[in-house]
Amino acid sequence: MPMMKDAINKMTVEEKFSTMDYIWASLSADSDRLIPAWHERELKAAEARVVAGIERPILWAAAKMILQGTR
Repeated sequence: MPMMKDAINKMTVEEKFSTMDYIWASLSADSDRLIPAWHERELKAAEARVVAGIERPILWAAAKMILQGTR
């Protein structure tokens, strides 16, 4: 792992983004294992609450403020 860290630290920003894109594509090809079953259930439950009008999405910036207690 240290060799990998050294290689990453020597990459340009563009190379790092390209590497992340490649890794994400590789993970996405195996998408049935990408999201654990419990998380899939939670996502579906959250979506059902939105569809039912119980919840509504908010911007990430607003969510961070709520979580940090600044709103």
